[in-house]
Amino acid sequence: MDVVVIGAGLAGARVVESYREAGGGGSVAIVGAELHPPYHRPPLTKRILRGEAEPADALVRAAVDYRALDVDLRLDTAARALDLRNRRVELAGGEAVAFERLVIATGALPRRLPVPGVDLSGVFTLRTLDDSLAVRAAAANADRAVVIGTGFIGLEVAASLRSRGLEVTIVDVAPAPFATLGAPVFSDYLVELYREQGIEMLLEDGVAAFAGDGALSSVVTASGRTLPAQLAVVGVGVAPATGWLEGCGLELENGVVVDSSYRSSADGVYAAGDVASFVDPVFGRRRRIEHWSNADYQGRALGRILAGIDEPYDRVSTFFTELFGTAYKFFGDSAATDHIELEGDFRDGRAVVRYYRGGDLHAALLTGQSEEREGELQERIRSDALAATA
Repeated sequence: MDVVVIGAGLAGARVVESYREAGGGGSVAIVGAELHPPYHRPPLTKRILRGEAEPADALVRAAVDYRALDVDLRLDTAARALDLRNRRVELAGGEAVAFERLVIATGALPRRLPVPGVDLSGVFTLRTLDDSLAVRAAAANADRAVVIGTGFIGLEVAASLRSRGLEVTIVDVAPAPFATLGAPVFSDYLVELYREQGIEMLLEDGVAAFAGDGALSSVVTASGRTLPAQLAVVGVGVAPATGWLEGCGLELENGVVVDSSYRSSADGVYAAGDVASFVDPVFGRRRRIEHWSNADYQGRALGRILAGIDEPYDRVSTFFTELFGTAYKFFGDSAATDHIELEGDFRDGRAVVRYYRGGDLHAALLTGQSEEREGELQERIRSDALAATA
């Protein structure tokens, strides 16, 4: 194969789409471990979980469309090992696929809690389409749920389960929701919002055990509370899916180490999306970003690079979430910022938190802003960050 993409997620789909659109020729294959063609992950914790959408609504494109692109889509096929010397990927089941150029787009895997009862029926992580459908089915027969974690997954899942009518409790060891954003005013607003929606939030607490006789009946917290529940969803972060690459010779450090053009330490081997630890020239540091917008952008850019168009990473990173019908966005990189300023009020549906390093704007957290205002913020962040790294 001229181009082999390991990982049938959004990044992998965008690689082959943009590669063909840019005139890339030769044989192309996508190899994915799941049964489903590439799909968008944001609906998994929102519209699909709430029952407002079905799996087909989340697909990047139908399976037949890959044939139209002359792309060999191999599903339900996991990569087992990478043989750099012979330039081939060994697959589960004993088959191997040879490559001229390889794209690693295997994404990330959810972290599990190392506590008793984690394997009980009714205890879930939510990363895949099948995970979302399983949680949805369980929610249909549950009255109470416990969600562990107050990042993207935890807060989105809690909001969706509450909208389905379940009694929901959130447990997290962090002192505040979205604590990693470093915006206490936003965290305080979220605590108030979730309590108004009837969700109890237990912060600075953890899970000691999941209890039940074969199926979950309660969650025991580290502080000793017993929370009755028939459903629990663990959302405590993810780790890059690089286990199959151990010992192959690639440089691995919090993902596959690549440069700003997605090239790894091995010739002809690239990585994009959640699995890629890349050089961000805008902010002058190495990053690994776990979000739809990054997978979408990097996949498209890498496809064009493989087709011969020079297009290294060059953007202000963007994140978004939707909680109880309101969208929130984050632009830039808040690492090393030293103070924030608030404009507006999140309770009024219009607010901007600006993150500064000295007098330079490096990031912004916002809701209720016009596209023009968002563009102005992104351009200011880009200008100030590039000036700071010059």
